[in-house]
Amino acid sequence: MLMSGRDASIVAQVAAKVAGEVCAGSGNADLYLATVETVHNDLVERCALETVTAAFPGAAPAAAPAPAPAGPTQQSVAAAPVPTPAGGAPAGAQVGRKVYPRVDFCVGKGADEKQAAWNLLAFQPNEWSDGNGGTIKVFEVKEHADGSTDVAKSGKNFPNFSVMKEAFVHMGVNVSNNVGIWVNDGDSNVPLKVWDQAAGQTQADAVDFEWDTRRSALQQYTYANSQ
Repeated sequence: MLMSGRDASIVAQVAAKVAGEVCAGSGNADLYLATVETVHNDLVERCALETVTAAFPGAAPAAAPAPAPAGPTQQSVAAAPVPTPAGGAPAGAQVGRKVYPRVDFCVGKGADEKQAAWNLLAFQPNEWSDGNGGTIKVFEVKEHADGSTDVAKSGKNFPNFSVMKEAFVHMGVNVSNNVGIWVNDGDSNVPLKVWDQAAGQTQADAVDFEWDTRRSALQQYTYANSQ
């Protein structure tokens, strides 16, 4: 179903509302995140917007988070698509006259580290159990539901996500510190394919990265927990 920004906002609200009611009192962030994604996908695939609004009369754009200047990720979503470059590679960000396409896997400096970060974000919850009643933080979501991120004193945006050093160690990837992930214009640095590296999968197990759906779930989770 091709939805306008207004329609997508309503569906996202409903998914977050239903997940909040289903998971109320559980304290289980992973369950909440999975429920948001499941409800969101179900609404998009099976329900007309009129059905959604009839079932949830309170769902309306006015109930959405207060408007804020669009962040870098939301700008990339709203931007007009750029031409597909020669060879049929998917289009990505356009800087000046040069087009940077999205590619299957991360390339360039620190490619293994960056790919591992996206692999974690694609499949893992933001915390793991340490086996002793405690938790290990896997990553932090710093991207708000409107696509914006906080701004440092220097005026630069903080990363959309911060992936923890301990999570990399679990996968056998050596990093000196936590790794910040900034989402480029056009999502050009987001790989098209990912695999559950933390669960022992290899690149041979790679699948298409449902990035838009995953990002929406992460945004809704961080917004709900910031209220």
